[in-house]
Amino acid sequence: MAGDSSSPSGATGPRDTRPTDDHPTEDRPVGRRRGSIAFAAARRPAGSAGSVGAGLATLVGGGVVAGLLVAGLAVPVVATAGAGADAAVETFEDLPTQLDPSALPIRSTIRYADGTPMTGFYSENRVLVPLDAVAPVMRDAVIAIEDSRFYEHGGADPRGITRAFFNNLAGRATQGASTLTQQWIKNVLLQQAREADDQEAIDALTSPNEARKVREIRLAIAAEEDYSKDEILGNYLNIALFGANTYGVEAASEYYFSKPASELELVDAALLAGMIQNPSLYEPTQNPEGAQERRDVVLARMLELGKIDQAQHDAAEAVPVGDQLRINPPDNGCSPAGASAYFCDYAVHTILQDPAFGEDRDARVRALYRGGIDVTTTLQPPRQKEAWDAVRDTVPVDDRSQVGATIVSVEPGTGKVRAMAQNRIYTTAPTDERGYTNINYNVDQSLGGGRGFQPGSNWKPFTLATWLKEGKTLRETVAAAPVEKTFPASDFRACGNRLVDSWDVRNSEGSGTGRMSVLQATYDSVNTAYASMATELDLCDIRATAESLGAHPASPESVPAYQDGRLGVNPANVLGSDPVAPLTMAAAFATYASGGTYCPPRPLENAVDRDGQPIQPTVGSCTQPLGNDDYTSEEIANTVTYALENVFTRGTAERVGTPDGRPAAGKTGTTNKMVQTWFSGYTPQLATTAWVGHPDESGTSLSDETIDGVKRDVYGSTYAAPMWRDYMEEALDGLPEEDFGPPDWSLVGQSTSTSGSDDDEDSSDSSSQGQD
Repeated sequence: MAGDSSSPSGATGPRDTRPTDDHPTEDRPVGRRRGSIAFAAARRPAGSAGSVGAGLATLVGGGVVAGLLVAGLAVPVVATAGAGADAAVETFEDLPTQLDPSALPIRSTIRYADGTPMTGFYSENRVLVPLDAVAPVMRDAVIAIEDSRFYEHGGADPRGITRAFFNNLAGRATQGASTLTQQWIKNVLLQQAREADDQEAIDALTSPNEARKVREIRLAIAAEEDYSKDEILGNYLNIALFGANTYGVEAASEYYFSKPASELELVDAALLAGMIQNPSLYEPTQNPEGAQERRDVVLARMLELGKIDQAQHDAAEAVPVGDQLRINPPDNGCSPAGASAYFCDYAVHTILQDPAFGEDRDARVRALYRGGIDVTTTLQPPRQKEAWDAVRDTVPVDDRSQVGATIVSVEPGTGKVRAMAQNRIYTTAPTDERGYTNINYNVDQSLGGGRGFQPGSNWKPFTLATWLKEGKTLRETVAAAPVEKTFPASDFRACGNRLVDSWDVRNSEGSGTGRMSVLQATYDSVNTAYASMATELDLCDIRATAESLGAHPASPESVPAYQDGRLGVNPANVLGSDPVAPLTMAAAFATYASGGTYCPPRPLENAVDRDGQPIQPTVGSCTQPLGNDDYTSEEIANTVTYALENVFTRGTAERVGTPDGRPAAGKTGTTNKMVQTWFSGYTPQLATTAWVGHPDESGTSLSDETIDGVKRDVYGSTYAAPMWRDYMEEALDGLPEEDFGPPDWSLVGQSTSTSGSDDDEDSSDSSSQGQD
């Protein structure tokens, strides 16, 4: 963009070309074009073109050469500034609505729950600001170097056109004589061409072309009828390119100087103003010498025009460009979110699937990368930090075993995801470097995750809840083979039908006795006992209970058996054979924590569009899924919790203990061969799932791995449960202790809470233990 970098023809000396109180403004509407942003209420001063006809009169009256030049380039021939000029008005008033500045792409922001920024997204780094948010010295610098007669002409400057005509005719350096208004018009048209991916239009707008120049003149004159001078200047400062994919003065000031445009000083303003003519040539990080020379040209021009005095000029010129710069690249994408990057990725996948952000995926992508939306998430920074510390302390990121570790927390009763971390570094670049991945182990594949992991005994509470819904109690006893048992498939029913084949069930450790109570089978996690429980239920009912609490395959599209999106129905599912995401389990356990209310997990709190208007993210309805004709969802959930509290007091997590001795409930989980291990637990305020296992298809037992320098037998209580406890102690710090609601004592198998001790609930061997 060629600017006005020399003294106007006929000028007798420096003078202030901006409007002052001595120049009354005309009484006309400001910012009348539909959808435009009125960045300032200033009106055009007297003496400037007040209408399209007047603009033509000014242009033609500025000199015969200018008039003939424009006439020869297809503008209707105008011999005088009277009726002939008015007759051309219709031709000049064809101003496209694309000039609407509100359509400019701007940065979007993703925030933590407390409102602090997490990261940003943009295709063009731009932040829109009104003109009064730009330091006056920046306005002076741009006008001085690009269009010193900006406040005098009517969109096209006859003096500049005449000077450029003779200059070009004489073979001297080519001059475009573009006013700021013309430059704004050209930038808008370029923006539209880029939006449409129209390379032909881009080439036409960036190559010498007399017809294009005439069109810009016509549109500039028409634009000055619809926009005030200050609006045009503000719009121009928001669209101009300042190098490094940085558009607009606010983003440029933040990028190069780490401060807002309102705080720009003379030396900074001169540097930015100088870049406008050729942003790539004068980019100060790439060409500091050229940028400094151009900056000093701007300072000299400002001195010549009387915008600064000699002392100001000399002081600014003495500053090396390198001393000015405080480069601060804005965050773009999830990687800059650091420990929160995987949650960020989950939030972005959610936005791109939510109709609230656009009618289709393309519209949502535009909203995120170009639309300037501002999204507040549910992620709480203190809890996120504690989750990140816990997973790294359990299995270091660069551990040679490359065993994965994750933590995800859901708020009971709301579904808000409060923490999400894994012992990996987020990257979207292909790499074989240890500890890096773009896969979020905590979520479904459709949300940026993988295929999920078998949850093992973490699944048992779904069977327990189904057992209770049938009116069966915790004190009832079931067969519990000591080590292993083969169950004929015909012992099981699925949707009323008997199955065929057989199923071998083995306990992971210890041995059961002939029979034991369901309560003991739960806190000791005995597989053979739970298989026996399933023979007294319908597998389809167990599936229905799990699905009512949000359980579903993590990757139904990649596994033919799950392509209907539903869990499988077979006996092995009772012990957690369907791969699921940790977030799914955390949300399910939050149902028990809340006293029977299931809320779909969600990462988004609220959002606003670029104009500050609310966008309401889609939120699934909360339900009471465990209730039936005989029991409320609360009664079933609280009785499940009663059983799971025993996991800490005398079960598989007894040696782990609850966080700071608080009331807590939970369940360990270990798959066959100890490939995956889990712990899902909760207090009334927070439900959390911890997972430690192999994130790939490896079938290697964790007991065969050296993890953080140690090799040992691994169960759910070995790494996952202690990691859960350590995190929960910090995550709950400062919150009061809360008790769970009472169970339904008839479902426990007692008339009241004091009717007898659970220690003598049955004659089974209380020392027997099953799978963690």
